[in-house]
Amino acid sequence: MDEQQQTEIDLLDYLNVLVRRRRMIMRNVLAGIILLAVISFILPSAYTARTTILPPEDKKSAGLLTALANSPLSGYLLSETGTTADLFVEILKSRSVLDGVLQQKFEYPPKQKDSQKLSLLEILNEKSLEKGRKKLIKKMSVQATAESIVRVDVEMKYPQLAADVANALVQQLDRINKEKSSSKAKNSRIYIENQLMQTEEKLKSASEELVDFKEKHKAVALEQQTEAAIKEAGEIKGRIIAKEVELGVAMQSLKPDHISIIKLKKELEELRKQYDYLQYGGEESFKTAKEFFIPFAEVPGVGLDLARFMREVKVQETVWELLNQQYYHAKIQEARDTPTVQVLDEAVPPETRSKPKRKLIVLVGGFLLLLGSVFWAYALDFYQTLQQDLKSRAKSQLMFKDFKADIDQLKSLTKRKKRSQKKRSN
Repeated sequence: MDEQQQTEIDLLDYLNVLVRRRRMIMRNVLAGIILLAVISFILPSAYTARTTILPPEDKKSAGLLTALANSPLSGYLLSETGTTADLFVEILKSRSVLDGVLQQKFEYPPKQKDSQKLSLLEILNEKSLEKGRKKLIKKMSVQATAESIVRVDVEMKYPQLAADVANALVQQLDRINKEKSSSKAKNSRIYIENQLMQTEEKLKSASEELVDFKEKHKAVALEQQTEAAIKEAGEIKGRIIAKEVELGVAMQSLKPDHISIIKLKKELEELRKQYDYLQYGGEESFKTAKEFFIPFAEVPGVGLDLARFMREVKVQETVWELLNQQYYHAKIQEARDTPTVQVLDEAVPPETRSKPKRKLIVLVGGFLLLLGSVFWAYALDFYQTLQQDLKSRAKSQLMFKDFKADIDQLKSLTKRKKRSQKKRSN
């Protein structure tokens, strides 16, 4: 019963302190809230604009038109490389993207009479790109959601500027993605273009030689069986050259031990065996035999030369047709302008500021001021009680004296130590 009564008395004492100090507490809280409100209005405003993008799916596609996808090299021209949302996040934070945005011109201040075109680096009041990148990173936030949607938030002083910078980041991402993709397509197109030019020269030379030979020997005819064999050998030779070109294109983007490279090498080896059989009858080595020797005993010498010229023309025509088809495929792929980045929501100027959050500042600050004022009220009451209690006052004075004596003793020890060090140094 006594303990319960003592507890009630203690609680009443604590409550009595708050009641007696209520005016001070209210005065401190109200003054603090007014001061915080004024500060929140003085703080510069900031606006955050958001844009969201959809990265491509994580898969590889042929990247060519469906009507042109049946050619032998279509699988080794440029393919659209799938990219994840996390990869887009890292690209947006890369030096290439940030430098591109920092050097881009923006209207500043936006939509005002005295506005002018300034680079973002100048707007951020920085001279070096390195410092500008650090400042821009602090003002932007890039996150990837579980649904692979990338969110880009940019905080700036003006709403329009925040939206423009956020959209500029996506534009730079799209530009870099296109440059990397187009460089692959360009390499494939240049390689095939060089092969096509060489084939055109060979075809022109072979055609001229055939015409000269026919004019000189008055067009000696060959038997149908021989012509069929020559045509077959020419087509196989053309396929061999096309496979070699196909292998060359594939070697530019795939490793030597890739399954596609191994498959191409096996197909090329099989075609060479067929060509050896038609050309040499399987009796002579492919390396030691002449390039266009045909083991037909009944073919006369003049007919043999004619067959060689005709076959060379057929070989070059076959190679030219295949390469010409692949050349236009590569040009179509290089010229494709489909955006690599799909914008789900373009950034628009925000209507409300993101900073400072005045209500939050006032509420949190008011709560902290209330706690501080209550603590100060109890501290003042404790001090007054301490002054009134003589015994407690004497104890406190003794405690302070002891504490002061310890401090004086510590100071004297420090001085002695310094003197001894000086004597040693002298």
